[in-house]
Amino acid sequence: MFDADALLAWSSQHSEYALGLVFALAFLEACPGIGLFISGAFLLSLASLLYSQEIASLSTLVVLAMSGALLSDQFGFYLGRSVGGRLLSTRWMQSQSARVASATSFLQRFGAFAVIMGRLVTMIRSLVPLMMGVAGFPRLKFLMLDVVGCCVWGAGLAGLVLGLDNLMAGWFANH
Repeated sequence: MFDADALLAWSSQHSEYALGLVFALAFLEACPGIGLFISGAFLLSLASLLYSQEIASLSTLVVLAMSGALLSDQFGFYLGRSVGGRLLSTRWMQSQSARVASATSFLQRFGAFAVIMGRLVTMIRSLVPLMMGVAGFPRLKFLMLDVVGCCVWGAGLAGLVLGLDNLMAGWFANH
């Protein structure tokens, strides 16, 4: 069972590890394959806890999360570029050829939009960078768009952390 008091005590005593966990959760939720199983709710919960308990500033939390996300997106992109051909030639991918063709067409048609929206949509967050790499999207263009997407995502994370902090402060004030 989840014990918020134990997490709070641990994060207070080991703030450097808790901050590393912010980076790691952001990396993992965007990591190809792994990201399908890691919920952003874990990152949001930890960031909110660290902020509300004044263990870390909002700017520190957002920079760590954005760094983890950007690094993971770049990893996925270059993984797609390096193993894309082999990935597409696997039996399973060939059985999904209609879906792959549809996804590739979407990515080519909406490249810039797809990179930024891919950062913001939970279920495809870990797949878009990989597929952009497979599709041969230009490296520098992907990097620039990914930085923009991570900044927008980071601003959203900051807004959610602040919103949760205000919500919880109001709730505790009334109870």
